[in-house]
Amino acid sequence: MTVGRVTAVAWPGQERLAIALATAAEHTAPFPGVGPLPDRPVRLILASTRARFDSLTQGRLPAWSEGAAFPDVGTIVLLTTRSPDRVAAALRHELAHLALRWRLGHPPPLWFDEGYAAFAAGEWDRLEALRLNWQIARGARMDLADVDRALRSDAADAQSAYALATTAVLLLNRWGGAQGLAPLIDRLADQATFDSAVRATYHLTEGDFEARWERDVASRYGLLSWAGAVGLFWALLALFLVSLVGLRRGRDRDRKARLDEGWTVPEDADDERPTP
Repeated sequence: MTVGRVTAVAWPGQERLAIALATAAEHTAPFPGVGPLPDRPVRLILASTRARFDSLTQGRLPAWSEGAAFPDVGTIVLLTTRSPDRVAAALRHELAHLALRWRLGHPPPLWFDEGYAAFAAGEWDRLEALRLNWQIARGARMDLADVDRALRSDAADAQSAYALATTAVLLLNRWGGAQGLAPLIDRLADQATFDSAVRATYHLTEGDFEARWERDVASRYGLLSWAGAVGLFWALLALFLVSLVGLRRGRDRDRKARLDEGWTVPEDADDERPTP
């Protein structure tokens, strides 16, 4: 089924969904920093089962994946076992991958690619989940290399990585002011590396950006943010329980130290027990 430049391929029983998604893709809103989707053919393939999705993507994606974009051939594969609203959101995410790659002409860093797609698709629920992440709240850190690795890992790590990648892109967008990501994306299309594009746009090195992003995450998703997300009562209860565990471990160490006082091991008896 074809709507404008978009051709949808579906198995029997999904014709109406295919037409709806093709129409949505044809009339999708402009993408931040990129603009309208370039006037190039797009093919959507709807997979009605996980087995079919894995077959179409050659089993190269994690088990939690619900969509895949192949910019070189202008193709998107969508798993359609979820609700229509969720499938539509996945479509916008994958279209953002096409729009960004077609604008740049080469792959950006993985964290930027995924963070941009989540930002363009308005996946704000990822950020809400990050506010509830105790590991982030207590100070555990992931640098951008860690985020790249986690994006292709199990579902729990990947969800946090997607949220962190989104926060990095949002920070760059804020730095762009009224122009948002447009200046950076323009330079990404011309520069050989992400570092050179960041230098030309913000007059910072990639390392400087990463350090500022880590501080931004700590300020926005630290203990205060976590406490507000889970509710003050439950936050205080959790902190109280953590403190109790710490006190218990301290008492156990003191008790063990007192029990060990005055005990010696005879040097000439390998198998004798300690004696007072």
